[in-house]
Amino acid sequence: MELKLGNKIRQLRLQKGVTQDILARTLNVSYQTVSKWENGASMPDIQLLPEIAVYFGCTIDDLFDLSEQAQFERIENMLAMQEVLSTEEFRQAEGFLKGKLSGKEHKSDALRLLAGLFNHKADELRKTAEFYAKEALELAPEVKENHNNLQRAQEGTIPDWDMANHSRRIAYYQQFVRKNPGYLGGYLWLLDELIADQRLEEASEVWETVRQLDDSCRVPYYQGKIAWQRGEHQKAEDIWRQMLEDYSGDWLAFANMADAMAYACRYDEAIRYYKRAQELQPSPKYTDAQMTAAHIYEIQGKYAEAVESLEEELEILKHEWGVTEGREVEHIHREMDRLHRAMSHNATD
Repeated sequence: MELKLGNKIRQLRLQKGVTQDILARTLNVSYQTVSKWENGASMPDIQLLPEIAVYFGCTIDDLFDLSEQAQFERIENMLAMQEVLSTEEFRQAEGFLKGKLSGKEHKSDALRLLAGLFNHKADELRKTAEFYAKEALELAPEVKENHNNLQRAQEGTIPDWDMANHSRRIAYYQQFVRKNPGYLGGYLWLLDELIADQRLEEASEVWETVRQLDDSCRVPYYQGKIAWQRGEHQKAEDIWRQMLEDYSGDWLAFANMADAMAYACRYDEAIRYYKRAQELQPSPKYTDAQMTAAHIYEIQGKYAEAVESLEEELEILKHEWGVTEGREVEHIHREMDRLHRAMSHNATD
């Protein structure tokens, strides 16, 4: 790595037509230091890399001549680990990925990561918008636009049917399943949106297709969801309880039941089923049980229990996935801090 970086610095220096001494004075180091870099005897301090890149008019990645695969992996890791991307990081990732759209070999991965990149930026901007909307509401609580801005930032519920319905996603997935009739996931995405919009007759037709493609617990789960949305609550529960008997060793069946109970606001049952689902899960285990329990406990005003669930989530991430830092861990710590503040506020009221 040292020799490769040194060779790149030497190549860029010669292309620019400057001596080692001129480069050294620009970077406030000795010419002997530059010489050592170029000979592979040492490497520049990491804090100098941005200055070197700016001086030569290239990116930091260009200095290392990263392979295409390494570039893709770097962007994957960046999106997974970093809460905020700098303007330069975003620009570099966008430029690299768009540069791969012209060829067939990497186009699919480039498009996937471009969508992830812009969603990452959108999440970041929504959090900023949420902060400013809340600050605005503190000063002007009766200004409707402030509430509208908060709703958009938090992706909250919209009362107007024409804005709240999912017809665009439904239309997309209706076309998608026609083009990809053997892919189960497309039908499940379509089912979720149809059920959410109360288009239950259409949902029943899609469910029939799912029943032909799948023999997992998803089939009775969605059958029960359609019945529940029709108001046939006892029928739905009967279907789901039979699901638990038929798939008693399947963690997903219990996770589905937990979701159903959470939507029904039967929170204690939901937590119990989530925990059972996690017990049945093979390693590495997911953290859904802890995340959901934290949400439920907060709704119930049980902040200490919510914090405890988040602490359990950190332990699972550490021991099951080897994750001790990054976006997810940072988010959990912020949630714990927020819950601690809520506890302190309640204690002083």
